[in-house]
Amino acid sequence: MKQQVLSLILLFAGSAIVAQNNFKDQLPEKPVYTEAIVDEQFGITLYEPLNMVLSGDSVRLVNGYVAQNWVEDYYENGQLLHKGYYIDGQLKVYKNYYPDGTLERSFVNVDNFRSKVTLYYPSGNVKSEVKYTEAAALVWTDYYNNGNMEYYEEYHKNLLYHVAKRSYYEDGQAESLFEMTDKKKLNYSQNDFYNNGTKKLVGNLRYDKGAYDYFRTGKWVYFNESGNPLKTEEYTDGKLTKTNTH
Repeated sequence: MKQQVLSLILLFAGSAIVAQNNFKDQLPEKPVYTEAIVDEQFGITLYEPLNMVLSGDSVRLVNGYVAQNWVEDYYENGQLLHKGYYIDGQLKVYKNYYPDGTLERSFVNVDNFRSKVTLYYPSGNVKSEVKYTEAAALVWTDYYNNGNMEYYEEYHKNLLYHVAKRSYYEDGQAESLFEMTDKKKLNYSQNDFYNNGTKKLVGNLRYDKGAYDYFRTGKWVYFNESGNPLKTEEYTDGKLTKTNTH
């Protein structure tokens, strides 16, 4: 989901909708919307190019002037769609709603450097939570509609390397766990699992600050779904040096 959302935001950023003088045409001064505005996968994304905190560079006009203070938009049925606080035509804080009144997303600023967005399923359950530091995603969490965690990603505060990256099956079983094991040496462990809970892959990595990349080190073991080892590989600084098949 994360990659898809980021791709969608980049798509907006590269289109005419981000042009400040053209956004007036994309968002009428007194718009009325239908349920079609809600994308089944991404939700309500119309306002993202106006998000000043996340480097959106579009500007909204109201009565011929850049929007200031609180602005509201509505569905054709009269239900509130959007309520946002604008500064010089750009969003500072806002909430979007589904046609039935359920909260779709909430964006808030914690302080001058940190912000947070929470997205919701139409059911009302939390879909995603993202914590930003100066427009960069520091912690990203996705959830299944049943409430179980789907994905978790956390960067170090310098935003250069991960603290952890984890994914889970819908029933809550771990799928892939990438976690820091040594903060000073920047060593990591990788553990992947089949959906029956048995190990699929086990290995270690290290982060190279010069290369800005992770390299496999030591022994990596692959398993079948019964838990029996299939293959062992050995790495030195990311280079495969030996392979044994069991």
